[in-house]
Formats: sequence, C-alpha cells, structure tokens
Amino acid sequence: MPLPSLRRRASDAVELMDDPDCDPDKLDSTYANFRFVNAVVSGWRGMYRREIRPALSPTRESTLLDVGCGGGDVARALARWAARDGLRLRITAVDPDARAHAYATSLPPLPGLTFRRALSSDLVAEGLRFDFVVSNHVLHHLTGEQLGGLLADSELLVAPGSLLASGRRPAARVLHADIERSRFAYLGFGLGTWPLFRRSFIRDDGLTSIRRSFTAPELRAVVPPGWQVTREHPSRLVLRWKAPAASSGPGRAVLAAADAAASVSVPVESDPRNGHSRPERDLSSQSGGPVPVRTTDVIVVGGGPVGILLAGLLAVRGVDVEVLEQRAEPSLRSRAIGIHPPSLRALEQLGVAGQVLDRAVRIRGGVVRSDGRTLGRMSFAPSADRTQSVISLPQTETEAVLRARFAELAPGRLRAGVTVTGVYDRGDRVAVDTVRTAGEAVETLEARYVVAADGARSLVRDLLGIRSAARTGGETYLMSDYPDTGEHPGEAVLFFERGGVVESFPLPGGRRRWVAMTEALLTEATSEDLAALIRDRTGVRLPPTDAVASAFSVQQRLAARLVAGRVVLIGDAAHQISPIGGQGMNLGWLDALQLAPALDRALREPDAAASVLGDYDRRRRRSARMAARQAGFNMAMGGPVQGLRLRARNGLVRMLAVPPASAVLARAFTMRWL
Repeated sequence: MPLPSLRRRASDAVELMDDPDCDPDKLDSTYANFRFVNAVVSGWRGMYRREIRPALSPTRESTLLDVGCGGGDVARALARWAARDGLRLRITAVDPDARAHAYATSLPPLPGLTFRRALSSDLVAEGLRFDFVVSNHVLHHLTGEQLGGLLADSELLVAPGSLLASGRRPAARVLHADIERSRFAYLGFGLGTWPLFRRSFIRDDGLTSIRRSFTAPELRAVVPPGWQVTREHPSRLVLRWKAPAASSGPGRAVLAAADAAASVSVPVESDPRNGHSRPERDLSSQSGGPVPVRTTDVIVVGGGPVGILLAGLLAVRGVDVEVLEQRAEPSLRSRAIGIHPPSLRALEQLGVAGQVLDRAVRIRGGVVRSDGRTLGRMSFAPSADRTQSVISLPQTETEAVLRARFAELAPGRLRAGVTVTGVYDRGDRVAVDTVRTAGEAVETLEARYVVAADGARSLVRDLLGIRSAARTGGETYLMSDYPDTGEHPGEAVLFFERGGVVESFPLPGGRRRWVAMTEALLTEATSEDLAALIRDRTGVRLPPTDAVASAFSVQQRLAARLVAGRVVLIGDAAHQISPIGGQGMNLGWLDALQLAPALDRALREPDAAASVLGDYDRRRRRSARMAARQAGFNMAMGGPVQGLRLRARNGLVRMLAVPPASAVLARAFTMRWL
C-alpha cells in the first residue's frame, strides 16, 4: 500500500461519502459499519467509564449532546451503556446531513435518545444547555473558522458547572474525539480494513480522514485558551473543556454576550458535514487572561507506602514534590508485612531504615511442611549488615514511619482527603484537577511530572486510557493475626497440604500472620473460622485472637505502559502482583528506587527525559513480569493436590531445599534479582 506524505494536513481532500450523488447503498453500509470501526478506534467505551459515568445518577437525569452524530452509532452506544448501568441519561444527537439523519432515525428507537437534523448554532440560538457535549471524528472536517465556531458553541451549550448528581464534577464537560494523523494510523487502518468493508466507503474515506486529521501539536496551536489536547492510544486525539463553576459574576455573561454578538455580525456558510456554522473568535482579551497556577516539580497521586516513599526519595534530592491522597486518614489495614533487602536499601536512602529495623522482627529463614513432616528448610544468610535482612513489620507501622519522614523533608506537602478527577498532559507540564473528598470546589494543580501511585484501581491510569491486562489470578485466601505459639521462632512456615497452602509469618510483639488458601472468597469468615480451617488442614491449634479476619482474591495485572508523556505509573497502578511471597509492596518500592533518580535527571536535563523514563518503563516492566512468574509459581505450588501430584510436588520441594537450588531459591524469595 503506497504511503502518501503525511507531513501536512490534506485539508482539501474530499471524502467519497460527502458527495451528494454517492452510491446510497454504499453510504448506508458505511453508516452501518461505523459502529464496528468506532468500537475499535474511537475509545468511547473508556471515556464513558472514566469521564461520563461517574457523573451520572440512577435518580437524577443528566443530558448529553452528540454533535455531528452521522449514523448515530456513538450516541446509541452511550445510551445502551447508561441504560445497562441503571443510570439516567438523555441524549440529543444532531447532524445537518439529511442522509445521516434519515439513516439514524430508521433504526429501532432507544429510550432517552433523540435525533435531530440541526447545527450546534441552532441549539445555541434555542438557549439549550447540556451536562455534556461530545463529538466523534468531526474535527478533521473543519476549517479554522469552523473549528472555532464549534468550540465556541460547545462552551455555550454546556450547563453552568454546578456539581452533578454524583456530588463531583466530571473531569471534562466537553469531549471532542478525533483521529491523529500518523504513519501508524494510516498503515494500521489500511492493513486492518483491507479485506473488509468492500461494499462501503469505510476504507477509502478512513484513509482520507487520517490525511485530513490534525497532529497533537497542530491542534494545540489552533484551539483557544482553556481547551486541552491529549493523545490517546491508538492514534487518537481528545479535545477537552471543563465548564467553570456557576457564577452570577460578569465573566461568563461577557463571554456569552461576545459570542452572541460575533454569531450575528460574522455570517459563515455552514458545512453540512460539520454540525456547526459559527466562526472562530479570540476572546482572551475579554476573559482577563489565564489565572497563574503554581507549578510543582512532581505531583504524586497516592499517599500509600509506595507513593510516600517515592515522594521522600525525591524530597531528599531537593525535588519540589507534593502528594495527593484520597484518604482523609491513613489506612489501618496491614496486608503487606514482608520487607526484603533491596527495599531496605530504599529505606536507607530515605534515612529511616534504622527505625523500621528497630520496630520489625527478623525472618531468619523458612520451613516447608506437609502431612506433619518437614520437606525442607531455606536459610536467609546471616549478615552483620542489618539492611541485608528479611524483616516483618505491619504496613501501617511502615507507612507511619514514611509519613513522619516526609513531613520532616517537605512540611505540609502531603494533602489528605483530595480526589483527582482529571489529568491533562499539556506538553511541558501536566494539569491535575482535584476536589476535596468532602465535595469542596475543584482546584487545578500543575506539575512538570505526575506519578500515579494510586493503587490497583488507579483512576489516573484509567483517565490516561492505559490498559491493564490480566495475566493470572482468581485464587482466594483468608488471613488473620494470632498470638505466636513459639514453635518456629524467626521462621516463615509453609504448609503444603492437600486442601491448599497455609502460610505463617512472625510479626513484632509476639504475634504471627496466618494465611490460608480457600475454595471461594469468604468475606463473612471470622478469625475463629480461619483457625478451624488451619486446625483441620495442618493440625496446628491457634490461640484466640481479637484480630479481624480478612478475605482477599489474587489478581495479577500489568499495565500496557508505565510512562505516558509526563505521567508515570508506579506500584500497584503499574502492576498488581500476588501478595503470596511478599512481593507487591516491595516491587513498588523498587519502582520508587529507580524512578526517583530518573525523575531527578529528567527535571535537570529535559533532553534526556525520554531516554531515562523509557529505560524505567522497560526495566520495571521486565521486573514485574519476573515477579509475576515467581508469584504464579508460588501459587501453583500451594494449590490443592492429591495422590501422585502431591508426591511429585513434595519431591520437587525436597530437591529445591538442598544446595545449589536452595541458594537460588533464597535469592528469588528475597527479590535480589528484581
């Protein structure tokens, strides 16, 4: 397939379906097939989940306008998704093209969805307002004046920015999605559609659309202040605008008056494919100019043990860093307890390794048992250097030490009770929309880099549209803490039993953590239930405890990329690893150990930023894959087995417990190769 020059926009290229005399059967086939193409390339499913659904309500009706809707496939998809989620969303979809309107209205109606043959300026003239204004693959059809007209109409069509049904503002109120012109887009679309859609204009017009499309820098250069352009995979651009808070002051009234005056004083011929007819206008002089926002070097989203460690390591280097944490108070959950030697190096750099070691208990080695017999032992080599130890300390205590140290290094820079609602990469900095958990007004912060350390359900990762692919998982466990009976001082114990693994680890204060694999997620189980399961499976009788049992399921996931422009993923936001083996928190700390110097250099040497962050991405993804394989091995070894498989597993454990295999295994379990 010949590749045309893509250095400049082919703004004069004409699509076949824009010909009024084009084959009507092919046109209808094109409209029908848009839903398949857009499902792959347009990204609306993710934008609905991240930016529209959180603002919807099952009781209060929200409204959405789809401009230039064509055959209506995006509007219909949004209506179906909202209905399936039990949310009230009324959608108006407009297009001035009579053929598109005829096709859209020929399909079976959907509740809450209305199609109109209209321009966006018609709706402005009617005084209509919507909670959301969206468009799909419209921008590349527009001239400069037409683009300005659409954006001006969009601002006027959005209802004043009061809190929506959910009690929070959406990250953006206007979402215009389009293709980005690139070789990847042209070749990928050309090859992907070559054997398909032969009786439609999909392939030919799609390639023409890519030639007519903007690149991100081109679009940023022509949009007015307040509009944000982001690049999203694969080869997509999203143009966003968020309405300011509702106000009775003159600002919005002046803008509205200026828009209205311009709309009647500068007539522009409408383009039937564009969905609007208003010219571009520069209102920056009337708006008073942008309000200056203080720019921080790095914003870390997430104040858990990984995020706060990274922030501390950056602060030690003199980096201006701020932490945003959604929780108003630190978590009292202590799932992570094991700290390995590489992580102690990170704590040493922060100056808190001594405090952590003083609070922790040292794990000298491990023993594997089955049917009341010892299969093997593994020793973690003793060392005079305490940072070469494997230690155990509840996560709550570790986090308290880290927070206290960060407060010394950067007083007041940990902001608790703050939720991030939007992240926008502006090329030379990143804007972060935040709202107080209590529902206070939105505040926009800016940083040269943003780090997402906001956990396995990372909102920042979702806002960026980064996929997090599941690798393995589904196993379920139950855990609780009990008084230590003293049978295995300083040792971790693994019981490889027929019904599934039981694990036991020493804790400070004369206690032990017990974890057992279960057949299902036992969310209602108590510590007494767990003690009974352990007694039945291993014969060990545990003392009574006042601790609360916790059930959890294992998920192993890896983000498709860890670096997206000036935003970096770390910890569980980047990779979710089974906690069996104690790798999760430690892997996140090793991320921080490598990311801190990388960000420091990227800030000092902007020309080297892409290289050092790319190296972080490659190295940490490789380490995460290795950790996932090791965790998968751990879980497979601990699964329930019977008969010949049980004997084979026990034989393998005996082999691994003797040199030289035992030394390699000890190195793996202490994460020295990650």
